[in-house]
Amino acid sequence: MKTINLGMIGSGHVSNRYFEQAAMLEGVRFVATCSKRLDNAEKKAATYGVPRWYDDYRVMMDEEVLDAVVVTTPHSVHAEPVLAALERGLNVLNEKPMATTFEDCKRMVSLAEEKGVIFMSLPFDLNPAFLAASEFVTEHYIGKITGAEAQLSLPGPWRDNWYYDKSIAHGGAVIDCLVYPISRLIGLLGPAVSVVAEVNTLIPNRIVGEGKKVNSDVDDNVTIIVQFAGGQHAVIRSLWGLSHKQNHTIIYGRSGTVALNDSGFPLVVHSPEQALPNAEQVSWRGIENCYVPYGKIASYPKEEIIAHFVHCLRSGEQPIQSGKQQLHVHEIMFGAYRSAESGQRYQLTTSFTPWDKLNPDIFDTRSSYI
Repeated sequence: MKTINLGMIGSGHVSNRYFEQAAMLEGVRFVATCSKRLDNAEKKAATYGVPRWYDDYRVMMDEEVLDAVVVTTPHSVHAEPVLAALERGLNVLNEKPMATTFEDCKRMVSLAEEKGVIFMSLPFDLNPAFLAASEFVTEHYIGKITGAEAQLSLPGPWRDNWYYDKSIAHGGAVIDCLVYPISRLIGLLGPAVSVVAEVNTLIPNRIVGEGKKVNSDVDDNVTIIVQFAGGQHAVIRSLWGLSHKQNHTIIYGRSGTVALNDSGFPLVVHSPEQALPNAEQVSWRGIENCYVPYGKIASYPKEEIIAHFVHCLRSGEQPIQSGKQQLHVHEIMFGAYRSAESGQRYQLTTSFTPWDKLNPDIFDTRSSYI
């Protein structure tokens, strides 16, 4: 089995999980690190036993024999190294968000297709509960889809190094947090057609971490309505102002509901007309005829991000969550900004073929009595 040689671009705490995940895989190694400051790249290399380090990612790409690079830089510094790697025909694993402009996102996907390389852009949603949920989003269990909601809200990032500075971050809750619930919903339901949004800065004077006072000019209060072709609405929310974390996804059907990570359950299905096999019956939000399909969840192995990426490198297959799928996710994000600025609905221009395509009839709520 050929050894996969990786280069790391970025030396922040986010990079740690990729070093740790790679260490668990046979025939996978990081051979170089790169950071804007050479001493940071050297420290990260020393921590994880990486033999070489650089302060210029172009030099690293040209001097090292790499199969792929992993980009974990701050949000606004994703585009340049990703595009430089793709131009050189290198495979890329890119942290979220894909980029801080829709134009750069489109360039990445187009260039990856042109060069015929693997391009994997986060978020990565394919955990066992999510995969199990996809099996229950059917008319058999929940009837016709009538709507959805999703949220990732929290007190706010605990670090103030750049998250609250628009000149560096180029955005706040939309590109840092809203990308996750959008990705989950789009992954389960497929492409949408439009978005309407309200986006603002609710807390410009923040107390962060251990009492530090920070002036923030990034968006921290976001609500969007995504519309699907059948007329269904999904309300998606991110607020950096809670006293706790909220991170759930709920799909409503005419006769049932699928909820991810809500009320302490990894996955719960309200299915009053059809009992779930190999599942525990529970009361969810005070509602009976609800089930947690622990057996189905356990049937899916937990795959880490690097493991999925390496599988793609070795098989030549694009990630299950394709570049075009994540481009659609990001158009919803940037469309939300456009909608909030203009006060108008933004019509989406991108689409994709879902990895687990739903029967389109599940969106047809008008052809018969339901």
